[in-house]
Amino acid sequence: MKMVTRTLALAMGLAAGTLAQADEIKDVTITQIREAAADACTGGQTYQVAYSHSVSEVAIVKQVRRFADERAAQLGCVTVLHDNTQANNLEQQINAIQGWITLGVDAIVVLPIEPTALQPLQRQAQTQGIKWLTYLGKMDGSDGFVGFDHAQSGQIVAQAAVDWAKENGVTGAKALVTTLTPLPSLAPRWSEVTRIFAENGIEVVAEQDAADQTNGLRVAETVLQQHPDLDIIIGMADDAAVGALRAIKLAGADPDAMFVGGQDGSLEGLSAVDDGGAYRASAAILINELGANIVDLALNAVREKEPSFAYTPTVLASKADQPLLNFLLSNYEN
Repeated sequence: MKMVTRTLALAMGLAAGTLAQADEIKDVTITQIREAAADACTGGQTYQVAYSHSVSEVAIVKQVRRFADERAAQLGCVTVLHDNTQANNLEQQINAIQGWITLGVDAIVVLPIEPTALQPLQRQAQTQGIKWLTYLGKMDGSDGFVGFDHAQSGQIVAQAAVDWAKENGVTGAKALVTTLTPLPSLAPRWSEVTRIFAENGIEVVAEQDAADQTNGLRVAETVLQQHPDLDIIIGMADDAAVGALRAIKLAGADPDAMFVGGQDGSLEGLSAVDDGGAYRASAAILINELGANIVDLALNAVREKEPSFAYTPTVLASKADQPLLNFLLSNYEN
């Protein structure tokens, strides 16, 4: 356990997020976030923080919500309200937020499905003194931001692939990189990968949209047929990479001669890394800290303390650091 603690301390030190408020950007650490919120309950106040994710049915989101609830229970004066928005259903999200505004919660943390459609609700909430924070996506005029750094994510998984190629003497490597071009805010997840690959002589033979397992499988099957000598597959999310791993198995490709990497640190992605074989890395978000940040950054906004804008660190999950990998997997144990 001491090794895990040291590893996480190093990761948080190296992967300190950034505070972004207006044009000001400065480093902020998990320690700063926790310390700012630590005394929120000392005066006998109670708080309601409402959290809306666009796909609440997804496993990783359920765990983030669990960690938010645990942080609230730890503090002792906070109640976290969750909605049932699923499959990016904007109507469900709007109805939930309208209900929270009527209830008069202290803060709303929302992954905005359609920012333009939510702007009237943002104005209404803020007029009533409710703090408005966004999660992952950003909106003008918000009181806080709970997110993670897509550029850092892309850089971590790309560098892991570059290191693998060098360590294994793979020259002239060929790569498939999956994208999700309808969501340009996520672009660093693939643009940083292609940039780093270009700098290191890795040829990207295909870039195609794929964010889930079905499309990850489909895209990888097609590219493997066109490029049977493919060496590297990077998914813009773990789901895409897990689908690509299935394609490798179906094609009978040698897993020892390939590198598959994903992003987010989903349970299936981390489990694939732990199994060994072609799936060698995931740029994993520290979801325990992410859940806690939902609560603490909201409290900081309500109490008008900094920071209320921050990234949650992303770390490299690989077999090379088994204690850290075990810790990340344990985040999915209820």
